[in-house]
Amino acid sequence: MDYNYSGISPQSIELLCLNRFNDSRKFYEEHKEELKQGITVPLRQMVLDLSELLYDIDDKMYLDPVRAVSRIYRDTRGQRSKIKYRENMWIFFRRYKKEYPSAPFYYFEFTPDSYGYGLAFWTWRAADFRVVHKMIMEQPKRFMKAVKACADAGFSFECRDYYKKEVYPDAPKELKPFLLAKNFGFYYNAFDMERINSPEIINEMKLAFDIARPMYEFLIEAHGRMMSEGLIKPEE
Repeated sequence: MDYNYSGISPQSIELLCLNRFNDSRKFYEEHKEELKQGITVPLRQMVLDLSELLYDIDDKMYLDPVRAVSRIYRDTRGQRSKIKYRENMWIFFRRYKKEYPSAPFYYFEFTPDSYGYGLAFWTWRAADFRVVHKMIMEQPKRFMKAVKACADAGFSFECRDYYKKEVYPDAPKELKPFLLAKNFGFYYNAFDMERINSPEIINEMKLAFDIARPMYEFLIEAHGRMMSEGLIKPEE
């Protein structure tokens, strides 16, 4: 299949790193077009190439190639770090964040020496994530099938923060890591950077995202419950 995305070269990644190292408006302006064509445009092309599958997974996905891709220039207002330029870039594949705040999302990211993609769900308040736990207890077989789908997609389970006290002490052992999680995701990471210098990465991600679909469907249903219960509200 022909794709818009043709790859992100090692030279483009090196330039991105140099731009961050210099942290200079002058350097950035001198190389702005190179950075756009070598980094930003390919990432926007990736969004276009994945859009058909992602719309099939969720027809409410908001896949504006411009808005989905992170910016090279950082907004440092209110941030401890005043470095103005990134050396890592990412894409969030998700619903429109103002209408569906904190919705589960697929993502792609790369750093100077690695890349990754996967599926994650974070909420601003840990208490809201209890809805996910409740659904897991209500539908354990469905959830564990979704966990297996993520494993089949090559994803590993990760959690940023756990509860210390069990809310469901009598839950089956295989469910407990998820029931203690305040948020979680399923991630794939690799260090073969040549992979993102080829459109083959599109096929790789399409397959993984599609296989992991049952988990996305589970999590987006949980998010829908949060919204219907008023735990998460659209931004005005």
